[in-house]
Amino acid sequence: MFSQFKDWYVNRHDYARDWKERTGGKVMGCFCSYAPEEILVAAGWLPARVLGAHEAQDVAEKHIFGMYCPFCRDVLAQGLKGRYKYLSGILLTQSCIHLRQSYMSWKKHVPMDFEHYIYMPMKVQSPSATGYHQTELDKFRTAFEEYNGKKLTDADLDRGIAVVNENRDLMRQVYE
Repeated sequence: MFSQFKDWYVNRHDYARDWKERTGGKVMGCFCSYAPEEILVAAGWLPARVLGAHEAQDVAEKHIFGMYCPFCRDVLAQGLKGRYKYLSGILLTQSCIHLRQSYMSWKKHVPMDFEHYIYMPMKVQSPSATGYHQTELDKFRTAFEEYNGKKLTDADLDRGIAVVNENRDLMRQVYE
């Protein structure tokens, strides 16, 4: 089973390019696991996690501090090297400052048709966290709908939620 996962990882770019060509859909590069994949799937987009390639980051040094974590530098290097040319957009949900710098440098040097940064509440246990997060998701949804030229319906969102939940259930089974 793990050899299959390794194969999917190694060939992830081919899969996304093939999916885009086969469906005529768009692919969103997600810099963080907090990305609201449900909204992306509801709009017919393929969420693709932006990952490094465990290679030398020789092109990233002039854009990001060498002391930043290797993952963040590698992610930026992959964008600068054109490994994610098939993306139609990029999305970062606030996580660490290093990944934000990778996203900001990517945004500047690897222009995309759509890019968005979702702020997250700093204190997730605070009484205002849920409302704050909902507001940020609403901002993303509005910007995304405007870019796509189409409003998402409740049925679209229900379908997106169902697809993502099914994927989570299947991933959970792998770990059980």
